Amino acid sequence: MAGTKLSPTTIDQKSANPRMDDADADRITFFWIVAFMLAFLSVDILSATTEAARNENQHQVSHFAIWQTTSVFIIVCFIPAIAWVTSRATPGQHPWRHVIATHIGASIVFSLIHVALMVALRKTIFLLFLGRTYTFSDNLARDLIYEYRKDVLTYTMVVFFITFGRQLAQQRREIAAAREDAKKSHRVTLKCGGRSIWLNAQDVHWVKSASNYVEVAANGKTHLARATLTAIERQLTDSGAKAIRVHRSYVINADHIQEVRPTGEGDVKIEMPDGVIVPGSRRYRDKLNALLEAS
Repeated sequence: MAGTKLSPTTIDQKSANPRMDDADADRITFFWIVAFMLAFLSVDILSATTEAARNENQHQVSHFAIWQTTSVFIIVCFIPAIAWVTSRATPGQHPWRHVIATHIGASIVFSLIHVALMVALRKTIFLLFLGRTYTFSDNLARDLIYEYRKDVLTYTMVVFFITFGRQLAQQRREIAAAREDAKKSHRVTLKCGGRSIWLNAQDVHWVKSASNYVEVAANGKTHLARATLTAIERQLTDSGAKAIRVHRSYVINADHIQEVRPTGEGDVKIEMPDGVIVPGSRRYRDKLNALLEAS
């Protein structure tokens, strides 16, 4: 089956429960979002402290801290709800009209609820701890628009983090599944552009890093796949092939080496069966020599 192309619906790894997978990814993403928001909150409060010192108005700091903290607290509480909406309108998975319409509507609802709860919380804190009342606005329409401009950016950032976190988790699952399959079937799984290709590991001659892709030479063909050089190297190793890194941009299968020629500068040139000359860096030469001597 070397080089056999299979449809994405046939070979793509399907989780037994995608919703649980997304939930697991969202839990990790939640902590990243909170960390970023707390960092921004700290910077804002420190900046307000500096401004208050310039203006000799220490009350400014306490008020600003309450305003910002209550806003961040409500936003954090709403992250699970935004994740729920994102599941039903995921960028790149659902039609863009549906995605845009859903998130515009959700961002408006989010902003209104955010403002309502934030104001209620501020009024309570001002009354209990400062002994005074808190007034949100003397022009509600103007200030709701003002708050929405900020909230829509925050909402978009949260959606981005959630979507990116889920995609990253999916890639990790696919890499783990590919390594497990390599151990059992001695095959390498390549993915690119919705296609997946399985290659017998022993048929792979060399692998070259090409920006965000890798070129994999096998059976007289060169396949382009979206992966890292390290990921393919691990698949080859797991499958039992004698994969070795000979250059920061190259991994070769030692079983297919035709000739190794020193360049006189510590580096080597490695000739492969297809006539390709692979550069070998002095940095990896000791590993190459050890593998060749053991063969």
